[in-house]
Parts: sequence; structure tokens; C-alpha cells
Amino acid sequence: MYEYIKGNLVRKTPGSAVIDVQGVGYLLEVSLNTFEQLPEVNKECHLWTYLYVREDTQRLYGFTTESERSLFLELTSVSGIGPKVGMGILSGGSVREVKQQIVNEDVTALKRLPGIGPKTAKRIILELRESLATEDEDTTLTAALPKSSLQKEAVLALESLGYSNAQASQAVQSVADQDGEIESVELLIKKALCTF
Repeated sequence: MYEYIKGNLVRKTPGSAVIDVQGVGYLLEVSLNTFEQLPEVNKECHLWTYLYVREDTQRLYGFTTESERSLFLELTSVSGIGPKVGMGILSGGSVREVKQQIVNEDVTALKRLPGIGPKTAKRIILELRESLATEDEDTTLTAALPKSSLQKEAVLALESLGYSNAQASQAVQSVADQDGEIESVELLIKKALCTF
């Protein structure tokens, strides 16, 4: 119903903003990321919006970018994720960071976000991983998949030590990029551990 709102920023607090549009004050719920990007009070403000309507409530959500709103809509399409949890997730990291965690199946990182437990994190990954990996044209937003079997073994070993798949893959890839092909898994693991 509302695509965006543009007006004078009257008030801002972590989690909300009030924008005056020709004498009408609109209260929008915002993520911490959006809050940090808001202009000073009494300056012009432009936010992309989403109107959430239920029998007993109507809430207007505001986003500084279309990509943040798009991710919010994808997150809230997942069973068990409502707008409140969706905004909590967006407050826990940038759009890029959250997408990367989902694409890399980083359950550990997702569990750190507000309102997300292990089951919910796995459900988010299951339902959104494919679409997020294909929708983003930025080639850096892809699952971190090591190339050689040696690298795969090293990643598995690092994961058994408690590192996430994303952390382990990035460390192993970093060593491979710097040192080229390493002949033993043990040496690769030692060098990868030094990157943490």
C-alpha cells in the first residue's frame, strides 16, 4: 500500500522514527541499521516502507534501502518469523552480513541474532539459501566452497574444532590464495588456524 515515505524527521529512537508529512506524523518501526543511517532531527528523511496489517494491529516499518526491505520480506515469509523477529535480525547485522550467513549455512552466526534459535536458523537457511544465492549478482555472495579435497578436509577439521563453515572456508581459502597448493592437510590446518 505504501511504497515509501518522505518528510521531516521529527523524532528518532533506536527502533523507531516519526516522520511528519504535511502535518501528519507517521510512526515507523526501524532496525538499528536504519536508525544509524537516519539524518538529524528536523532534516528531510526518505524511508522505504512495509505496512503490516492484522485484525488487532497495524504497524508501519521503515528501511533506508530497498535491499533491507526486500530481505525483511523474505525473512518474514519463513514460517515462525514475524516482523518483530525480522527487525531483530536486521538489527543484528548488515543486509550483506545476514545474507552471507544464510548462503554459507552459518547456523552459529544466525543463532547469535535476536530471537533465533538453532531450529529457526536451520529453517531460515533451508527456505532462503537458494533464492538469496541466485538473486544477488555480486559474485562474492556465494557459498564458500573450497576447491580441492585437501581444502575440504581442512574445513571439516576446523569445523570439528568449533569454527563455523564460513569461518573455516574463509581461513582455508585465504591460506590457499597466499601459499598456493599445500601438500598436507596438517600444514593447511596449522596455517589456517594462524589466520584466526
